[in-house]
Amino acid sequence: MKRLHFLFSLYVGKVIMKLTKWIPKISGSTWPGGIASILMKNFLKHFRFHENTKIVMVTGTSGKTTTTGMVAELIRSSGKSICTNELGANMDRGVATALIGDSDMSGRVNVDYVVLEVDERYLRIITKQLKPDVIIMTNILKDQSQRNGEPGIIMRKIREAVTNDVHLILNRDEPNNASIGFKHPSVEYYGVKGSPSYKSENQFTVSCICPVCSGIIRYEYENMLGVGKFACENCDMKSEDDATVVSLINENTICVNDKKFKAKYLSTYFLYCYASLIAFAAHEGFSYEELQTSINKFTIQSGRTEDLDIGDKMIHYLRMKQETPITLQNSIDVTYNDPAAKLVVLDLSEVVDFQPHYTGNYYSYDCDFGKLEKSNVIKYICMSKTVCYDAATRLILEGIPKDKIQVVPTDDYDVLLKELEQYDCKQVYLLTWMHSYYKCLGSVEKYRKDRGID
Repeated sequence: MKRLHFLFSLYVGKVIMKLTKWIPKISGSTWPGGIASILMKNFLKHFRFHENTKIVMVTGTSGKTTTTGMVAELIRSSGKSICTNELGANMDRGVATALIGDSDMSGRVNVDYVVLEVDERYLRIITKQLKPDVIIMTNILKDQSQRNGEPGIIMRKIREAVTNDVHLILNRDEPNNASIGFKHPSVEYYGVKGSPSYKSENQFTVSCICPVCSGIIRYEYENMLGVGKFACENCDMKSEDDATVVSLINENTICVNDKKFKAKYLSTYFLYCYASLIAFAAHEGFSYEELQTSINKFTIQSGRTEDLDIGDKMIHYLRMKQETPITLQNSIDVTYNDPAAKLVVLDLSEVVDFQPHYTGNYYSYDCDFGKLEKSNVIKYICMSKTVCYDAATRLILEGIPKDKIQVVPTDDYDVLLKELEQYDCKQVYLLTWMHSYYKCLGSVEKYRKDRGID
């Protein structure tokens, strides 16, 4: 009976998948799996795979989608078959939808690899039904605190999903992540070589305690917010020396040991993704040539970084994940690395908490805005309906002069584009989240049309 129940649920999922192509308001990446999972509890458990199929899960706070896309491109470039949810539907419904799409009518998924991006809170739920051979973890950091709590809560949930027979590929430079592999029987690490050149030290500097012994974590350097070469003062927890470590050689080359790779995306965020990819490739036995080919072919999803031409200015959009400080810090770092004169627009998303309701952007206090003052910023423009003055206050507390800050109390990008006209500066960096970007894109298209810009 369970088998018939599964086949019925699978059939319904496949019908819904076809319908989503004709009904635009129904999500084709979640609805088929969502409905099938409602019809049958533990729906994922009943899919069948070839005996040589490898199941790979990618999880963590930041970098899941990019890493999943890189791994998927490696597998495709090598000529192997794959089932994946690389577009980012990473909860149980999205995973079920991916399997429905690539299975036959009996529920068999005949591929070499199943590569799944998995939300870190759902990993323990999904692994109870679908056993992974490899888990790649990016980092375990502060993320949507009003929903997730603090990183220790997420870490405990992830530990429940990690069994001794799964191979772990972990970020050696992030203490929470690295601790998951502490005394695990099958684990390898990756990281990024850095230097102690710049480190923020002010009243908002985020501290970190050892997730193993609660001792004090000291960083030799930080490559990203809370991610860098570290050691605990009290126990053996530290960045592992035996790891796949990526170094940046020049503007288009990275290096691991004695092997060099040409690469397109070279921010620190992408270096960690490349490092995890190269560690995975080594574990699975992919060749250098296959790896380089996949790195050449990989392209980031649209809507993560975009350049918008408005005639006399170029707006560089840098996507941040709402309420997640590491993604905001990554955007700050990219802006900092451009020495050109620039305007910086902060359209920070507000956190709307549960009862008692209030709004804020407290996640911004984890970030280092001070470095922007060393990068030739002409003006800071803080816009938002609700937290524009909060963002301006954050900049002032960082020591940025008030006369360099302009507050625009709106979320209307038509108003922002009009505001930009009064500045001669040609480069504009927009730090905001995805939904605001789409508003901006609509305003840019209208702006260009009204002014006859080709």
